Amino acid sequence: VIDTRDPSAFSGGHVAGSVNIALDGRFAEYAGSVARPGDELVLVSEPGTELEARTRLARIGFDTVVGYLADPYGEMASNPGVVERSSRLTAEEFVARRSEVSGLTVIDVRNPGETEAGTLEGAITVPVARLRDEIHELSDHKESPVVAICAGGYRSSIAASLLRANGF
Repeated sequence: VIDTRDPSAFSGGHVAGSVNIALDGRFAEYAGSVARPGDELVLVSEPGTELEARTRLARIGFDTVVGYLADPYGEMASNPGVVERSSRLTAEEFVARRSEVSGLTVIDVRNPGETEAGTLEGAITVPVARLRDEIHELSDHKESPVVAICAGGYRSSIAASLLRANGF
């Protein structure tokens, strides 16, 4: 399940197990690194944007969109048992959380050119485009609280939702 809504809407409530790849960013590029050709995809989108998402997926060879939620907000309100929320932290909130939460794992999902200039002490670096393929290497951190970071929040939302969908 790919949720194409913006990260703020996604964090407020989303279908459990869905991955957030916002339509307003580099949607097709990141969808291609999260999904695999042949995967059956279901879309959760802002009403009226489903066709755009489907078209952009088809352009990169993902033509197995099997459906979408016609009324995502109504469906989630009617089925609260399948809805999760996620947190988004400001830099200040992150600093506080990092000092308060023992065993916090930080995963920096920026690209190598960005992390060469530096990253947070102790952060694990895995570019979001490689996260699905390398997620098994993070299995020691599955039971830890995890924060994904990037430069602006788009990639960290993808990463956090992909991690959660895989049991983190």
